[in-house]
Amino acid sequence: MVQLWVNQQNPFLIFVPRVKDLVRVFDYLQRFQTIKGTTVHATDPDRAEKVRDLRSGAYRYLVTTTILERGVTLPALEVVVLGADDSVFSTAALVQIAGRVGRSKNRPDGLVLALIQEPTLKLRAARQQIADLNNRAKQVAGVPTDSQEGDEN
Repeated sequence: MVQLWVNQQNPFLIFVPRVKDLVRVFDYLQRFQTIKGTTVHATDPDRAEKVRDLRSGAYRYLVTTTILERGVTLPALEVVVLGADDSVFSTAALVQIAGRVGRSKNRPDGLVLALIQEPTLKLRAARQQIADLNNRAKQVAGVPTDSQEGDEN
């Protein structure tokens, strides 16, 4: 997946459950020497600057904890949640993380990839809540929803 984003030049966020996971994931991403990124977490004194660098294109990705589950809006942003079944990721956090994607009128979609060891109720609940929110947004915009496309009136 990372190679696809490298080729497409999309910015992306990789969420990890704990600060200790940041370096291991970042070290792996260093194999892709054509893109620049870094790590960010709640006690990082440079976190605002790093987010600014992602927005400006100086960074293509950030490996982050849940600190960026809210407030980051970039066109064409993609998201991966490593260990999405970990207890640190609540249903609400997963919905907020997914909400980072598709926030552009020109690109209202994108990929949210949740990597897990096993499905959990909170993941199912998050998926359903996201589907419901997307359907409501389509209704407001006057676009047929998935549940309406086959309906006959």
